[in-house]
Amino acid sequence: MHEITVETLDHRPVGQQQFEYVERKGLGHPDSICDAVMESVSVALGQAYRQSAGHLLHYNLDKGLLVAGETSPALGGGLVNAPMRFVFGDRATREYQNGTIPVDEIIESTARQWFTDHLRFVEPDQHLIFQNEIKSGSPELVDIFARHKIVANDTSAAV
Repeated sequence: MHEITVETLDHRPVGQQQFEYVERKGLGHPDSICDAVMESVSVALGQAYRQSAGHLLHYNLDKGLLVAGETSPALGGGLVNAPMRFVFGDRATREYQNGTIPVDEIIESTARQWFTDHLRFVEPDQHLIFQNEIKSGSPELVDIFARHKIVANDTSAAV
């Protein structure tokens, strides 16, 4: 049996403090957009894995970058002079038991749908360029998902 150490905080809990300072970015902030798009993409890919393989395969899809475009705003409208670029990054499994999972198509179609559903003035086909930088996972991480018993690597051992 391993020994577990529990430590106490050296300051008053937040609930007992007069003020709590937090950072909150609005729904239209690029960081919020990236987080929401990547979450949608992650859910869609997880569902595709369950449908194809019967269980989740290795993937990490939490790296997204929204690169600004250029616009000429005008009262009641305006022009998009240069589209935004959405960069997908991280890892995903594309091959499983001699079959291919259409990761690229899933992530791009899911992202297009997210922009259509949430940003009414953004036309994904005209205002966005998608750049896919998703690579395959390392053999050590992919192997964890192929095992039938629950294991953890060094980054998820505490979970």
